[in-house]
Amino acid sequence: MAATGKYTAETLAFRAGVPLRTVRFYLQEKLIDPPLGRGRGAHFTDHHLAQLQQARTLQNAGFTLEAIRERGGDLSFGLRTMAAWDALRGGWASRPRSPDEDAGLDPADCLCIPMIEGVELMVSKDKPLPSPRRLVEIAFFIKKVFGER
Repeated sequence: MAATGKYTAETLAFRAGVPLRTVRFYLQEKLIDPPLGRGRGAHFTDHHLAQLQQARTLQNAGFTLEAIRERGGDLSFGLRTMAAWDALRGGWASRPRSPDEDAGLDPADCLCIPMIEGVELMVSKDKPLPSPRRLVEIAFFIKKVFGER
């Protein structure tokens, strides 16, 4: 059944690595779409699996269920931002700045974090990275300010 991309609730839970109770709870809370079909023919798809994994990841990052529900289709956007944070965190090295250094940012000494198409956040390597949750909030704010392009 997994090859067709159609899953029972039990299979969906197994593939996402969560208890069946979590699938039912996320359905009840409208964090994932209801199954397709009715009765014995009801099934979930890879879309539901992605929704479940994304909601779970954001919840583990500290977002409330309400915040996840409000963002709906923006879940993948938030995950891309969190992935950028994870990728950058490994190579993050802090170095002290001398007081006579120029206050401007040198792109060679910064990490560039993509926010939306055409907008990057440049952070000096001597500044600590914000938490994944804060970084996602910054990305959502930038998306709101600049809009979809």
